[in-house]
Amino acid sequence: MDGFGLTWTLMKLKAVRGTHDLFGAEISRWHHVETVIRACLESFGYQEIRTPVLEQMEVFSQSVGEDTDIVEKQMYYVDDKSSGRLVLRPEGTAAFVRSVVEHQLHRTGNPGRYFYYLSMFRHERPQKGRLRQFHQFGAEFINSDAPEADAELIVLLDQIYQKFGLTQYEVRINSLGNPECRQRYREALQNYFRPYFSELDEQSQARLDRAPIRILDSKNERTQEIAADAPTILDYLSPEDRTHFEITQKRLNEAGVNFIVDPKIVRGLDYYCRTAFEFTSNLLGAQSALGGGGRYDGLSERFDEAPFPAIGWALGMERLMLALEASGYAFPEPPKPFCYMAALGEAAFDILYPISLRLKRKGIPVELNYVQGKKLKALLKEANRSQ
Repeated sequence: MDGFGLTWTLMKLKAVRGTHDLFGAEISRWHHVETVIRACLESFGYQEIRTPVLEQMEVFSQSVGEDTDIVEKQMYYVDDKSSGRLVLRPEGTAAFVRSVVEHQLHRTGNPGRYFYYLSMFRHERPQKGRLRQFHQFGAEFINSDAPEADAELIVLLDQIYQKFGLTQYEVRINSLGNPECRQRYREALQNYFRPYFSELDEQSQARLDRAPIRILDSKNERTQEIAADAPTILDYLSPEDRTHFEITQKRLNEAGVNFIVDPKIVRGLDYYCRTAFEFTSNLLGAQSALGGGGRYDGLSERFDEAPFPAIGWALGMERLMLALEASGYAFPEPPKPFCYMAALGEAAFDILYPISLRLKRKGIPVELNYVQGKKLKALLKEANRSQ
């Protein structure tokens, strides 16, 4: 009991469910993978940008879509006394566009290439490869509507996986067309699914009027069977969108990237248009998505800004690490001390201590026993354990 008459109960504290501590050999492996990815991004001319972990709720509700799982049930809310309701960043693209618009980064009119490596937060059921706090690399290319930009982003993501020797994945691409195409397709899907309404899962029934394209994403087995014969977006593309998609495929073929045209790739967020793509792998089991993205021309209009073309992708670090481990990737050994100094007695320690500091300041990792009184045999064992 403290001075205020309150009784304190000590409890065993653990990491929050759906989060993960990184340390030791594991964080060394993460550092290695992060370094390889950064080098690849920079070699393609992408510059780093970092956005805050806290954003206004409207950054996502106005852009990602109010009918999405992210907005409906996955965001973490923070009530701020001065700023109103804030959220922990659940995804990177909307926050990136908010930053671009706020700082007018698109006003140059020149192509802009950016990347980020950030923590994201979603309140969902934790499982292998899907955590409540997770980490993403993202790449975004603004101010270009050329199909070559679409191809570049896909080639870049493919190059990253190739850097690790990964081969067990498929590149699946689709075109979602422009808003007019999607509206016609939306109506076609509603007409197709309506006779099956009673057989659809509850979530798909709720989406039929609001967002029928998301029914194609359903994991329900019966809904998937019904969706197998649904019309495809490719039948509703405008001539311009069809040409854009054909040139994107041509550039991917020229780059040597193998891909599959999959009309069921629709992505789960409202802002996508034209090219959409996913990298999937059987190394991950049920959570097969390694990474993916698409074009989001006009997303800036939802931030009250004139539209500008853009395309991007996200790569989940947790899933990439699982895939690398499953593939047998040879991670480099964690860094170890260059030498171990064994001080036998106080006089020896007084000599070795300043020497150890000089070596460390020159970038040479050394280890010195700070605990005095140990025998030589014990120190030798300690030296072996440090290697």
